[in-house]
Amino acid sequence: MKQSLSCLKEFINDFSNTYTTALLAYVFSLAGDMETRDHLLQHLDSVAIKDGSFIHWSQTATETSASLSVEISSYVLLAKLSASHTNEDRGYASGIVRWLTTQQNHYGGFSSTQ
Repeated sequence: MKQSLSCLKEFINDFSNTYTTALLAYVFSLAGDMETRDHLLQHLDSVAIKDGSFIHWSQTATETSASLSVEISSYVLLAKLSASHTNEDRGYASGIVRWLTTQQNHYGGFSSTQ
């Protein structure tokens, strides 16, 4: 599967779109390319919005789309949990989950971009 993703490798240093970066981190996680996954997650960590024990991402600093932030943050969570689960990874993931739970509507779901 790694070979079939070679066409995506040209995009791993283009960090202009946070959504694409998060999605690629998850894709490379599924493909088992942990080196590329780690590279992408390192960048995502540098642009994460950290507020106390909450962690999430937005497309831009001024982005107000809750549904897009939920989607981006969910892809980062999936990528983060796709490999080893150190205490640090679990703590980081729990910060994402904490933020995600604040985004639930009163029915328990989330707003959708679909």
